[in-house]
Amino acid sequence: MNRAIINFEQKTLDTIHNYSLELLRSTGIKFPSEKALGIFKKHGLRTDGDMVFFEAADIHKSMATVPSAFTIKARNPAKSIRVGDDHFVMAPGYGPPFIIEPSGEKRDANLKDVQNFCKLVQTSKHLDFNSSMVVQPGDVPQDTAHLDILLSTLLLTDKPIMGSSVSEAAARDSLKLAQMIWGHTTEPVMISLVDSLSPLQYAAEMVDAILIFAEAGQPLIIHSACNLGITGPITIAGSLVISNATTLAGTCLAQLIHPGTPIVYGLGGSPTEMKTGGYVNGSPEDAKHTAIATAMGRYYNIPCRSQGALTESFCLDYQAGMESAMMLTTAALSGVHLSLHACGTYGSMIAMSYEKFIADEDLCGALKKLMQPVEFTDDAYAMDLIKELGTSGDYLMQIHTVNRCRDEFFRPELSNQKMHSEWLEMEPRDITLRAGKLLKKRLTEYEKPEIDPQLEKDLVQYVRGRKQDT
Repeated sequence: MNRAIINFEQKTLDTIHNYSLELLRSTGIKFPSEKALGIFKKHGLRTDGDMVFFEAADIHKSMATVPSAFTIKARNPAKSIRVGDDHFVMAPGYGPPFIIEPSGEKRDANLKDVQNFCKLVQTSKHLDFNSSMVVQPGDVPQDTAHLDILLSTLLLTDKPIMGSSVSEAAARDSLKLAQMIWGHTTEPVMISLVDSLSPLQYAAEMVDAILIFAEAGQPLIIHSACNLGITGPITIAGSLVISNATTLAGTCLAQLIHPGTPIVYGLGGSPTEMKTGGYVNGSPEDAKHTAIATAMGRYYNIPCRSQGALTESFCLDYQAGMESAMMLTTAALSGVHLSLHACGTYGSMIAMSYEKFIADEDLCGALKKLMQPVEFTDDAYAMDLIKELGTSGDYLMQIHTVNRCRDEFFRPELSNQKMHSEWLEMEPRDITLRAGKLLKKRLTEYEKPEIDPQLEKDLVQYVRGRKQDT
C-alpha cells in the first residue's frame, strides 16, 4: 500500500537511479575490507584496490532479493513490529554524547541516562522500538560501552531492539546476546544502522557490520548522506545521486552475503552553514531529502527510513517545535516506514533532552493519528442517529458518542487544550516545566518488564565476562 501524499515524477526517480548506476560503474565505491572485496570478486564484480565497480545487472539482481516488508520479533511477542507495507515505526534519538538540561546547560551523557531513556521507551505509547545508542555514555569505557547499552535495553525494555554497529566486536556481541534470548535464528530479532561515509565510501567498521549482520540474516538500515557543499554537491539533486549510489552498493554487498537480508533504504543530506562549516538539521532541504528518499524506497520496492524530530534549537521553543514537526510530518506524509531520532534530540543531533523527549511523544502520537484512515463505515456515517436527532438533538449523551469518546480523538499528554481562563490558572504554564513533571511521573511509575531470572543472570554474566576480557 502506498500511503504517500507527497510524490515525485517517475522520470525524476529514473534519472537519479540511472546517474547512480553511472557513478557505480565508472567511479565505484570504496570498501576497505579484504573480506568484502573477496565477496565482490567471487561474484564477478570488478575491483581496483579498495574500489569496487558495479554494473547495472549487479544492482538490479541484488535489489530484487530485498523483501518489501518484514517483522522484527520483540522479547515480548505482543510488541513485535512490522517494517514496510503501510506501517510507520519510530525510535528515539540515536548517538548524542550530551544531555541538555532545562537550564540550557550541556553535560556529558552517562549510563544512568541510557537506563532512564530505556524506561521512557518502555513506557511510551508511541515509540515502537529502542535505538541502539540513545546517548553515548561517557562514564564507561568506550570499547565496552555497547555491552552496557545492550544489556540495559534488553533488561529494561521488552520492545524490539537495535544491534550495535560501532565495531566488529559490538556486532558480534549483539548477535550473541540476541541468540541467548531467541536462539540461533535467521528470523529478524534486531535491526542495525549502517552509515556510509561521503563521498562514495564505507568505514571499515560499517563494512564489518554489513558482513556480520547480513550473514546472520538480520535487518540493516543502510543509510547514506552528505553535507551539501562539503562532502557532496551543494545541490539536492547532486547529493541524491552520490548518496543513492552508495546505499545501493552497501545493499548489494548484503545481498551477495545472504540473499533476502532485510534492508531499510536510507538517504539524506543536510545543508552546510557556510560561515562555520557545520551542518544544519531540521531545514527545508533536510525535509526534501526525506520526501525524495521515501520516493526512492518505493521506487525500489523496499522499506525506507527517515530522520525524525530534528531541530537546531537547544530548548523547547517555537523553533524546536516548528523544525521537529516539519521533519516528522514530512516523513509521515511521504510514506516513510521507519524513523530514528523521533524523540528527544537537540542541535544537529549533538544532544538529547528528557523534556523534548516528552514533548516529541505528543508529536509522534499526533502523526500516527493523522495517518490513520478516516473511517467510512455505516456506523461512522451514523445516518440513523442524524435522522433521529434532526435539528434539536444532543449528540453528547447518545450511546454512539459514549462508545467512541475515549478513542475517537487524539489526546496529547503535554500539549495544552484548555480554555484561556484555565490556562491562566494552570501551574506550571511553562511547557518545559510541565514536561519535567510528566518525566518524573513516568520514571517513578516505571515497572521493569518480566524476564526469566536465569536468562537475566546469563545476560549479565556474558556482559561481565566480555568486559573483563576486553
